[in-house]
Amino acid sequence: MGNNWEYKIVDLSNSTSMGFSNPDTEEFKANHKDVDWKLEMRNIVLNKHGSEGWELVSIDSSFAAYFKKTINN
Repeated sequence: MGNNWEYKIVDLSNSTSMGFSNPDTEEFKANHKDVDWKLEMRNIVLNKHGSEGWELVSIDSSFAAYFKKTINN
């Protein structure tokens, strides 16, 4: 019997779609001005999904991240 999967797509090119409000994004940018803040934000989001049990399947050229997670029946 195979696994049942839940799927999620996250747009890593847009801070709002990653769960950050505009004020949160501006604060994040100010706090990470010495590094690539977009890369830092993406890493936080990827690690957050991983800690919630999501498995990264792929990231396409437009920075859409595809995740899957086993559904417990």
